[in-house]
Amino acid sequence: MLKIKAYEEDSFSFYKEIVKSKNKTKAKPDIKEQLAAISDTQSQYFDDYDDAFDKNSLALMLSMPYSDNDKVNLKSLYNYRNQRIQALKNTLTKHPHYKEHILNTCQNCTINEVDSMDHVLGQTEFPEYSVHPKNLFPCCTACNRKKSDNYTKEDGSLLFLNLFIDDLPQSQYLKVDFDANWMPRFYLEQPDNVTDNVFNLIKSHYEQLDLLQRFRGSSSGIISTLKATIKSFKGLDINIGDKIDEQCKDQELFLGYNHRQIVIYRALGSSDDFIHECMG
Repeated sequence: MLKIKAYEEDSFSFYKEIVKSKNKTKAKPDIKEQLAAISDTQSQYFDDYDDAFDKNSLALMLSMPYSDNDKVNLKSLYNYRNQRIQALKNTLTKHPHYKEHILNTCQNCTINEVDSMDHVLGQTEFPEYSVHPKNLFPCCTACNRKKSDNYTKEDGSLLFLNLFIDDLPQSQYLKVDFDANWMPRFYLEQPDNVTDNVFNLIKSHYEQLDLLQRFRGSSSGIISTLKATIKSFKGLDINIGDKIDEQCKDQELFLGYNHRQIVIYRALGSSDDFIHECMG
């Protein structure tokens, strides 16, 4: 996982562009007029969101008392295929450290390609933020479906990481063991230098999105690639474990310190049994 850069331009200007692109329909011939009637209110709400975003207090946000008609109009503004939404997705999926690279992998899971935008605060309760650019996180359909409209527990505590905001530890919390045939079994373990609050949020994120099991089912390609890499070292006078460790260090900034590929490489690169089997 990587923390990605949030939208840096004016949020309400983005909203106004979406409204401008909205087409009238037979059912809603005056939708633009209806949206214009709440423009000043929306402007204030967007400022409120930006302020809460900067203070990392989105969990305290309350939904606004719009009429049912206004809520329907506001929700209708979101369309993943909208040209401006796609432009936002392209901006947000630039790698945070390597601008020339597109990071078109869902950072909520690091498994699937980005093919949707998750509403951090769900549209059902917060239609006023259906097209707020800092409320739209590029993700895969699987994570979007699992998260749904959820963001906090009943007690107000967070269920998910917000990878626009939350800093990720540079200590290993994702661990792996191996069953027969090197089938991985992932688990979480709290490092000494990671606070309970941070670790509990990470744990909740992994549990809600079923990441440990999903990692297990999506790691065969990673292991096969590592086997081929180790086999290519056959006959060379090198320390294979050190070589794999160097590769992990090279990839940490690109993939994230606790990416499952790096975790697998670290574990198997230090396994004499695995290296011997690859060389056999």
